[in-house]
Amino acid sequence: MEQLEDFKNAKLLNAVKTGNSAAFNEIYHLYRKKIYGYAYHFTRGKEEAEELTQDVFVRLWENRSKIDPQKNFDAFLYTLIRNNFLATLRKKAREQAYSIENLKHEQSFNAIEDELNAKETKQIAQEAIESLSPQVKKIYLMSRNDHHTHEEISQLMGISKNTVNNHLKKSLGIMRKYFSTYSPETILSFLLVLFC
Repeated sequence: MEQLEDFKNAKLLNAVKTGNSAAFNEIYHLYRKKIYGYAYHFTRGKEEAEELTQDVFVRLWENRSKIDPQKNFDAFLYTLIRNNFLATLRKKAREQAYSIENLKHEQSFNAIEDELNAKETKQIAQEAIESLSPQVKKIYLMSRNDHHTHEEISQLMGISKNTVNNHLKKSLGIMRKYFSTYSPETILSFLLVLFC
């Protein structure tokens, strides 16, 4: 009985080898469950096993000229499944490595871009500060850099607290106008530099 099955399979495989799609369809129905079982053994997942099973049949058709009906067809199929599974694993590993590498480059690029934007914003802020009159500049720096209160600045400079408030408002207005010549992102960065 087993010889009859082997003979029938050899005849089908010869027909597949010559491009007979009906014979291929019969091989598909005879071996689909077995190939799925092998595929599931490798993947341990239903969807992945189904996909691998389909890929193996596609490869079988593409490589039908390599079928040797006299050799163990089960071993040939097992080799196809294993090789296809390993190729899929390698592809996923490459994609994952590529994805991780791209993410690293993107994060690195964003950090560099952020640093350049911060440096540019600080430079623009410094230019804006330099454009202030000497007394307004001094009051601004005492407030923002030295963190003096308006009361402390008025006592240190011998001017009223109201004058300090007016000079700070004036300095912020001048700086806002200075930054308005740049993009809205720069203004936002300016505000971050100003209040942080």
